[in-house]
Amino acid sequence: MSAAITLEVLPAGYGDCLLVTCPIGKRVWRMLVDTGPDETYGQLRQRLEQIPKDASGQRHIDLFVVTHIDHDHIGGAGLLLNDRELSLSFGDIWFNAPPRPAARGVAEGESLASILGGPNQKLPWNLAFAGKPVSTPAFAGGVELVGKGLPRLTLLSPTPEQLENLYRNWAKELERLRRKERDAPQPEPMPARDVEPSLETLAARVTPTDASVPNGSSIAFLLEHRGASVLLGADAFPTVLVPAIQALAARRGAGVRLPVDVVKLSHHGSRANVTSDLLQALDAKHYVFSTNGAIFKHPNDEAVARVITGSQRPTLWFNYDTPKNRRWSAEALTARYRHDVRFPDSGSGVRIEVASKRRRSVRKRAGAQP
Repeated sequence: MSAAITLEVLPAGYGDCLLVTCPIGKRVWRMLVDTGPDETYGQLRQRLEQIPKDASGQRHIDLFVVTHIDHDHIGGAGLLLNDRELSLSFGDIWFNAPPRPAARGVAEGESLASILGGPNQKLPWNLAFAGKPVSTPAFAGGVELVGKGLPRLTLLSPTPEQLENLYRNWAKELERLRRKERDAPQPEPMPARDVEPSLETLAARVTPTDASVPNGSSIAFLLEHRGASVLLGADAFPTVLVPAIQALAARRGAGVRLPVDVVKLSHHGSRANVTSDLLQALDAKHYVFSTNGAIFKHPNDEAVARVITGSQRPTLWFNYDTPKNRRWSAEALTARYRHDVRFPDSGSGVRIEVASKRRRSVRKRAGAQP
């Protein structure tokens, strides 16, 4: 029996690049979420080349989501959309930009807006939202998009207020993107000897929450198909996700915690985004960290500790096998906290298969298949 949802967490350096597939009748529904930075585009391209062409000679992506304008998420988007040799076609592309951008061509974000909205282009843009911004009202439990036989998508972020904040800072953020500017690197992780006996202390630390304008505009949503579910958090704020998730759980009568099979954690496991209240709003077993740990030293120890201590026997998935990530699989830790840790078998990221509700299981495979 094929998986209801397959999530491929591709190697995108310190960024995000996710390929999601769902069986729809005799065909495969595909969604690409972000591209990672431009320097890892070659690895994404190799994966996309494995997608079989359809009768028209195209490799079809039903939905391409560009979550926000940070380089580690959008850096390869222009390369992708201009790569004619891949013969890609798209059912819809989600991307938020001001209705009237300033000077075009300043950076990737604006270049992408130009490609999507250019007079000689036929690429779709936010069709699911009638061409309007991809956003959801605060405290409403998310906007649900349902098509017959298709996966259900429930938008959880951003709110209109977060988008307005982005638009007010659009020129500044695009200039930062052009220069590939980054925030100050995170402090070095604590030595391994300090981690094992003090996960509860780490988890309980009071840490600042994310205040990045682009991160606040992140497109984050819940994907559900045949009873399976995956929450894709992009770099969204916990202050946006938590009330949205709580409202969705209440609307569905799910109790205080929303059941989810797999959670792709926000902002690569940053302590500013993976908060205790976020984890308490979810009933999940599988948590994904998408990063190689470069630049920002993600995931932060506090975030990993919150996942381990705030969930019952969780499985942690890392798309890079690094010494920093390996610490969490130490036998003494897994025996004490009863969690599991998964790494890629090679440098090809991880592939997570989520079965339908009748067989609620998750399997790991190395590499990627078309």
